[in-house]
Amino acid sequence: MRKLIPLILGIFIIVFAYLYITSLFPERVEVIIDGRKIELDNPAIVEEDTLLVPAIPIIEILGFNTFTDGDNKVTASIGDYTAVFTPYGSRVTIHNESTSYSAALKKDNDIFYLPALQAAETLGVLAQWDRDSGTLYINTPREFDPKPLEEHEEPILHLAYPPRDGFYYYSNDLFVFGTTDSYSDVHVTVNGKLVDVIDQRTGNFLTMTEIPRGEEFLLTVEARNAKGFTRVERTVHYPDWWQAMPEEPLTINENRQLPAENQVLQAEDILHIAVQGSPGANATFQIGNRSTSHYMIERAYPGGPAGSGGIYTATYKVSPEDLPDSGETTLMPITVSLQKSDNKVNKELPGKVTFTAENPYRIIEVKLEHELKNNGWLYRLRDSELNLLSSTFGGSGHPTTVIHYLKEGTRYKATGRAGSYYRVAIPGSDNTYLIHQGMVNVLAQSELEEPILTGVELVEDDQKVRMTLKTNERFPYFIEDSADGLEIELRGVITSNNISLPSMPAGISDFKVNPLSPDGSNNHLVTIELDWSMTGFKPYWDGNNLVIDFYKPPEVDQENPLEGKKIIIDPGHGGKDYGATGPGDLYEKDVVLDMSFYLKDMLEEAGAEIVMTRTEDVFVNLYDRPERIDNYNPDLLISVHSNAHQHGAQAVDTHGLMTLYNYEHNKLLAEIMLDKLEERMGLPAIMTWRRNIAVVRHPHVPTVLVEAGYMMHPVDNWHIFHPHGQEEFARAMMEGIEAYFLGFAE
Repeated sequence: MRKLIPLILGIFIIVFAYLYITSLFPERVEVIIDGRKIELDNPAIVEEDTLLVPAIPIIEILGFNTFTDGDNKVTASIGDYTAVFTPYGSRVTIHNESTSYSAALKKDNDIFYLPALQAAETLGVLAQWDRDSGTLYINTPREFDPKPLEEHEEPILHLAYPPRDGFYYYSNDLFVFGTTDSYSDVHVTVNGKLVDVIDQRTGNFLTMTEIPRGEEFLLTVEARNAKGFTRVERTVHYPDWWQAMPEEPLTINENRQLPAENQVLQAEDILHIAVQGSPGANATFQIGNRSTSHYMIERAYPGGPAGSGGIYTATYKVSPEDLPDSGETTLMPITVSLQKSDNKVNKELPGKVTFTAENPYRIIEVKLEHELKNNGWLYRLRDSELNLLSSTFGGSGHPTTVIHYLKEGTRYKATGRAGSYYRVAIPGSDNTYLIHQGMVNVLAQSELEEPILTGVELVEDDQKVRMTLKTNERFPYFIEDSADGLEIELRGVITSNNISLPSMPAGISDFKVNPLSPDGSNNHLVTIELDWSMTGFKPYWDGNNLVIDFYKPPEVDQENPLEGKKIIIDPGHGGKDYGATGPGDLYEKDVVLDMSFYLKDMLEEAGAEIVMTRTEDVFVNLYDRPERIDNYNPDLLISVHSNAHQHGAQAVDTHGLMTLYNYEHNKLLAEIMLDKLEERMGLPAIMTWRRNIAVVRHPHVPTVLVEAGYMMHPVDNWHIFHPHGQEEFARAMMEGIEAYFLGFAE
């Protein structure tokens, strides 16, 4: 023991000496500004993990004027942009608004020091501190200023929105977004009114203006300084939703005729005929070569009461007498006639009609999931409404409502066709549905067996619970999920009198099969409730049996929650798909890729395994991205985006953060992510939003889409375009992912 005492004492002396020497000679940092090494009389230093730089020389090198008053406050100004720094505290005043730094400002031997990274954001420069090399990189954000074609004294003015002359906009509230010189005494007006928001650091501005409907509107934007002004003019159209045609000459509008595509109909189906033409005429229609003409009603406006607006409509109910003995009739034209005095015009409509005696018309089966792409939807036809002014699916003129995305292998009875869509009947519903013909295969059989549910099987293992509904035929079904289970509607399914119900695994708290309605129809509701939080589910057909896997939470190490987790990062857009537009030539596809790289590095450092759907500026089809999931079997998918304002948005007041999800069991992930983003970024949390869009349509994988601020809002895009802001967005996303997994460990 006595021999160890001198050794321990020696180690103590060495450590103490090292700490004493390093306190005398603090960590030194090299400063590089716009690629040029800066020689400073007093070097940048590191104290308590904060990088401090001498204020006045750095500020002046960046082009700011400096002033020190009797209270030792340092003022930095350029143009009409002013920041006031106060030593011995953490307060900074920018344009009379006070803010705080996380580290105190310091004055040492008459040298005033600023926390480098926070001061950089205040001054509007891009700063990155490389601890490994001991280098502070500072770059002035010249990409905010669009390059002028030639030297001039007048202000730069780049109008990003509206994007072009003759732009069509569908609201009377138009937002106007652009950029002018940064750090400059420039005033921007839109039709003589000062803009609502301008960020002097970037020159980005945003404002709202009202535009009239039904006429061309001239938008005049001016940026003005003491030496002159720059003006950009754009015309914007907010078109009328409908405009009557003149009474003369007697004519029928070429673009407003229904049906617009061919229709195949059965007995009792309703055919709607509609055209827009010259007002005040007598209108009739005729099907094929039949001698009978049918009168049409003139309406005051589309869908309105009888009147003289030049909208002519009629309905024709298909009778059994219209049908052939078997098969279907030839394709018959529909001709509309308008007559006024001795004048008469005839128009053969673009959509023809066929009557079919086949019932069902076809038996169809949904193709493989990876073949469905953007047409893989089941639509409900709103056949009590008629839309003459814009195109509709199938060309019948009936608007549609999305019901759900199609399920691979499911079979339906088609009752007819509307253009390139099959008309589909679903048991238990009086509505007609549409499925695109390219999404299904036509089966050779002419009838489906009546589905009978004969038994249910539940099997549990460490990763999932598997439920098998044993039936003799495939049938339409609908799924609604919650955080702890599912409800499955079985349409047109009979339950066997001797159905075998399952024995309950330990993880199942409740299981029921009940009639969907008391009317005795063959529609049932299967309810399954779980004792644990479901992270996903996957339905599929095994022969004629419907199988659904319910996935359990993963194993999580509370000390290292991301260790070994497989995560897909999806940077939105790419290549020819620019995404939302920012100022100058900055696009969503580029900034979200930068954010995604930051996120990738952080997650990998925490032990996660990462796959990115793209790592460069290339186009990846929206519907190809999900296909990579099954090849990787991830624990989570995050899609990274920045937002765009829609027509009519109150853009000045609409900015901040949003997260999107599709299935109810992913709502918690979206809420956690939004909370972390708001906490770190300090931007408004707008909402979590349930959306059935392709990139979040993976029921078996926890999935969230992040909208990291608005590209066209000056408050948001300051963070979006700064490397520091991009890194902070990424850190917030990592914290959200970590908190989500930690929830399972707890």
